[in-house]
Amino acid sequence: MINERKARREIKLKIHEESDLFSVYDPDESKLSEDVMSYFKRNYINLHRRTNEEYTIRIISDTPVNEEHVRECIRNEFLQEKDDIGFGVRKLTLKEICFGVIGVLITALWMYLSYKYKNLGVEIISVIAYVSVWEAVSIASMERPELRRIQKNLLKLANAEIIIDVKE
Repeated sequence: MINERKARREIKLKIHEESDLFSVYDPDESKLSEDVMSYFKRNYINLHRRTNEEYTIRIISDTPVNEEHVRECIRNEFLQEKDDIGFGVRKLTLKEICFGVIGVLITALWMYLSYKYKNLGVEIISVIAYVSVWEAVSIASMERPELRRIQKNLLKLANAEIIIDVKE
């Protein structure tokens, strides 16, 4: 049995004060700002490779912060993003099933009609069947796995150890 140890990657965020983490439009200071989320998406969430890393998020602040509030908000934001993507995955799965069923039905229709008739309309039906099946395969093999990978990255970030250092 091989003992694989997951690599730990540290993510550092430098802020002046706690409000720098949150959206200026959120009076409750519970939603991360677009800048912070953009940083995470660009560097850690939308990675185009599988990673076996675990994360530590280190927040370096010039002023004292409410550590529990910050930890809770960061975790909730990542979990909310993960749930939102989960909704997208379910929508894509339904779309995939619909295209697959329609493709199979139209293919059956094409096979029946091509036996009896030889005209342009029958050939157009074959193209529609091909496109429907292709779209279902494309969703199953490319789009849905990509969203699943992003969900896993979000879950890793939600489960990250969050350390807050206050410089004084």
